[in-house]
Amino acid sequence: MASLLHFTAAAVATIFTMVDPFGLVPMYLAAIAGMPPSMRRRVPLKASIIAGIVVLLSGVAGREVLHLLGITLPAFSISGGALLFLVALDMIFGRPTGARETELERSEAATRTDPSVFPIAFPMIAGPGSILTVILLVELAKGDPLKLGVVIGALVLAIATCYLTMLFAERLMRLAGQTGMHVLTRLSGVVLAALAVQFVLNGITGYLHPEVLLTP
Repeated sequence: MASLLHFTAAAVATIFTMVDPFGLVPMYLAAIAGMPPSMRRRVPLKASIIAGIVVLLSGVAGREVLHLLGITLPAFSISGGALLFLVALDMIFGRPTGARETELERSEAATRTDPSVFPIAFPMIAGPGSILTVILLVELAKGDPLKLGVVIGALVLAIATCYLTMLFAERLMRLAGQTGMHVLTRLSGVVLAALAVQFVLNGITGYLHPEVLLTP
């Protein structure tokens, strides 16, 4: 029971900090700038559904690909933790996170009339970092139905929060301001950094002691 509670807490915290629903607000507002109100209303739901499907399917398919390539859980835990730590550093220091979108993707997005699929659904929400996080958690679940359900539930909760933050993005921006959003992103980065280090430690422990059950 304690193991499941620890896994649940880690899954929710990791997915939420990686997706960063509140950090999405300024990027979302920039993406929809200039769109007519009638089109804006459709963007949050469409983007949320597409992002959720992309991440969920990637989590399932990614697990099979890892097994096919013979990549062990400790190796993936260490590499995943290292990448998440780099993302956390970008969040803490306010740098553009390449794990979410590259400079080329940002420039291409500026020319699109419907940003719901690109860049909002992918890569703002369902970016490489988010996909990697879900694959890592699915691997850590080791086929346990309860833990897999926790991963799916945490993902649905994070995507639903993204939908709400996009839906009320203008109000949130007026309420918290640009500075408030930056503060929330940096706090999320600190939490993500700690979780990333824990993933690395779990991977090292699992490699040295394969009999130990890996839990974040």
